[in-house]
Amino acid sequence: MVSIKVRAPACVAQGQPVTYKICVENHARAPAHHVTVRNPLPTNARFVRATPEPSARDPELVWHFGTLEPCACREITLVLEPTGSGDVRNCARVQFEHGQCVTTRIARPTIRVRKCGPSQAILYDALTYQIEVTNTGASPIKDIVVTDTLPEGLQDKDGRLHLRWTIDSLAPGQCRCIEYQVLAVKVGRHCNRAEVRAGDLLERAECCVTVTEPKLELKKTGPAYCYSNQAALYRLTVSNPGTAALTNVVVSDPLPPKTTLVRASHGGQLQGDQVRWKIGTLAAGASRTVELLLKPEGAGKVCNRATATADRGLTASSEVCTEFAGTAAFLLQIDDTGSDPLEVGAEGRYVITVRNTGHEPAAGVQITAILPEQMPFTAAKGPTQFVQQGQRVIFEPMTIAAGSQATFEVRGKAVKPADARFRVELRAAQLDPERPVISEESTTIYADLPPNTRLQPPQDLPP
Repeated sequence: MVSIKVRAPACVAQGQPVTYKICVENHARAPAHHVTVRNPLPTNARFVRATPEPSARDPELVWHFGTLEPCACREITLVLEPTGSGDVRNCARVQFEHGQCVTTRIARPTIRVRKCGPSQAILYDALTYQIEVTNTGASPIKDIVVTDTLPEGLQDKDGRLHLRWTIDSLAPGQCRCIEYQVLAVKVGRHCNRAEVRAGDLLERAECCVTVTEPKLELKKTGPAYCYSNQAALYRLTVSNPGTAALTNVVVSDPLPPKTTLVRASHGGQLQGDQVRWKIGTLAAGASRTVELLLKPEGAGKVCNRATATADRGLTASSEVCTEFAGTAAFLLQIDDTGSDPLEVGAEGRYVITVRNTGHEPAAGVQITAILPEQMPFTAAKGPTQFVQQGQRVIFEPMTIAAGSQATFEVRGKAVKPADARFRVELRAAQLDPERPVISEESTTIYADLPPNTRLQPPQDLPP
């Protein structure tokens, strides 16, 4: 129901333009389509202007309004100028189309896929995934194919990278869930995509997991050489250079034979013949250091291997070998055997005793005896051969076992009164050659007493 109303002045003065108000109104509740207003120009008037502008002017004025919504109105202002003295008759007409459109929905099949899986995992973990396929349409779906392409870092139990399942049919609203497991075989972020195809339907879903790896390393340090009468300090550093935390970390260090535990740091406990430290959890990139002090029962090579363990069967070990060297200690004694004081012309006798009071044999032991110039050399003897060089008597080197001793004898004849010094130098392989062990014995050499000289006895002795 579309009406058109034209309003104009009933009378105007000759030569004055005439203004028309044309109103087009849709009185119905349905839209009117292709609404067109036509206004032929009168023969005795000419077009001046119009608002809105007409779509066409020749051979008539035409306005195309398209669709006029229910109860809507459109207005045209038209101005014409009479060209003569007669009355002007102007006619405006409206035309439109009325119709109705209806929509019939075509039930198209639709499908939805959802994939679930872990976001974090440890290397070589078994990962469980679920692919959920739902028919969200209004009609059944048949011959559904589900595929999953695994990335390089994930594998199924048979080593396959392409997995495939088929679903015969899904009724509207029906859901099917596919569950499967794969193994994380590489560190990093891995994304695998599931695809569901049924005819021309295609839906995808993706799931990503970050695979990390804990790593266990153990480094043991200690002295390569040590004296057998000293304790050796060992340091054990357990570290995690991986990307995931280590759990239940334990460090064990069995005591080598013939060694004694002096102390263990950081709560190390002696259990049987080994020391154990319970480290617990070790974060990625973290490390812990513990110490062990061992004392050997004697000389020899001692190898000490420590082991670290953690959850998931992780183990690491490290070994340090220490050569415990025995020490040789020397006791050098000189006995003048009653040669002090010594009368000119008499022979002085010196007995040299060298004792090894250490724990190891003393090698390269060499005795050099130096007689004072007032006492020329007369004789010498010992466990090795000797060479006389002026006032020096040099015995060939020898080895003295631990706890043993060697005895040397050197003699010289007193030729001149003096306060003489008998000197002995001891050199050995375990000693600095520039710093020998030195000992001296003082001897008083005197001349014969004149005739009729009476010696006075000490005050505390009877005459």
